[in-house]
Formats: sequence, C-alpha cells, structure tokens
Amino acid sequence: MPNQQQVLAIDPDNVPETLCDGQFNISVIGQLATLTFTHWRPNAPQLFQGTIVPSAVVRARIVLTVQNLFALREFLNGFIQTVETGTTPAPATGGATKH
Repeated sequence: MPNQQQVLAIDPDNVPETLCDGQFNISVIGQLATLTFTHWRPNAPQLFQGTIVPSAVVRARIVLTVQNLFALREFLNGFIQTVETGTTPAPATGGATKH
C-alpha cells in the first residue's frame, strides 16, 4: 500500500469493550467483509424457571474492506508469533486503508 502514514486514533464516543467468547463467522460480499461475534448467554425466561438453556447471542459485527481483512490477518499472524515466542509484542496497530 503506497504512502501510508500513522494517523492519531481517538475515541470520542468512548466505545466500550464487549465480551465475545462464543462462535464467530466471516462473510464476504463484494469488497466488504463482515466479522460476526457471539457470546453464550442463558435464555432469561427459562433461567428464572430454574433451567439453563444457553444461546449464542450476537454481540458485535465489524464490517471492513477485504483489503483491511488481509491486513488484519497479517497483523494477527505477527502478533501471535510474538506471543508464542515470548518476544517483544508487536505494535498494537494494524494496516488501515487511507481514504
């Protein structure tokens, strides 16, 4: 990607972290990829009747370009290698597309 420069990241909406410890999926339509994340939660009405029936509830969807999906893959591969080898962690940034 030609002439990319790091841009200051801000969080004016104070976006919260969301726990997604369930199944996930990727779907691609055209040049956009949608990452869908779930979290297992008990069904509330049945829970209050004394029965635990878990459901995979969609908690987050992230849409990005296929180009950024590839950049995310490269970032995660590099980061995982540093964690596995115990070396200095990779910088906490990925390859964003300049718009």
